[in-house]
Amino acid sequence: MLRQIQRKMKYIVYCDESRHDGPQSHRYMAIGGLWVPTAVRDEANGALRQLRRSIDLRGEAKWGKVSDSRLQAYRSLVDFFFERPGLQFRVIVVDQLRVDVDRFHEGDQELGFYKFYYEMLEKWIEPGNEYLILLDFKQNSGAHRYGDFRRILRNRASSIAATITDLTVIDSKLAPLGQICDVLTGAVAASCCMDLRRPSAKESLAKYIEARAGLPLCAQTPNPKRCKFNIFRIDLGPGNGVR
Repeated sequence: MLRQIQRKMKYIVYCDESRHDGPQSHRYMAIGGLWVPTAVRDEANGALRQLRRSIDLRGEAKWGKVSDSRLQAYRSLVDFFFERPGLQFRVIVVDQLRVDVDRFHEGDQELGFYKFYYEMLEKWIEPGNEYLILLDFKQNSGAHRYGDFRRILRNRASSIAATITDLTVIDSKLAPLGQICDVLTGAVAASCCMDLRRPSAKESLAKYIEARAGLPLCAQTPNPKRCKFNIFRIDLGPGNGVR
């Protein structure tokens, strides 16, 4: 008789993506997730709201809004992530020039995008755990896309006795923790696309994140297992398409 696996942890995963509009615009795209234990979510949100008041950071925090005048405020957000127990970040980097849409994704670039999204999430889905997946809104070509993604991810989780309680879309303006995911994901994408070769507030913030993470943002984390800050660059060499 198989021993029943007891649930160990419940997580909320805030997701975001950057530079995902195809190789004609950017060579690399990044898809990131901020993994937050459900037990600490409310406390973390309260502490983050207090921090934002103390640094006078109003409105939505986004990588695209990083500026000289707000640089120190965004460094404080980065510090919050690295110093807050329980929070973990995983991002995958995809070379869009090497994505064979016709061979591996039925000629559907959007389908390929969600396959890469799946790759980011499923590697950190562990037996016995529960996960609520929160995606930032994206206009899809078909209404079925989120439902298909939810079903496939649930099937994967079920195969290892994990649970996806839901996969749904949120407004990032209402999710301060999700905004941290936006900043970190945007920094990785910009670094890989070499958009930060000139001194700027974004270049300075990316260097700050690198110092806190202990590795270049265009590199790959040596160990793919769960850690505070994980970067995975997908190998899209011959025969390595994500099916």
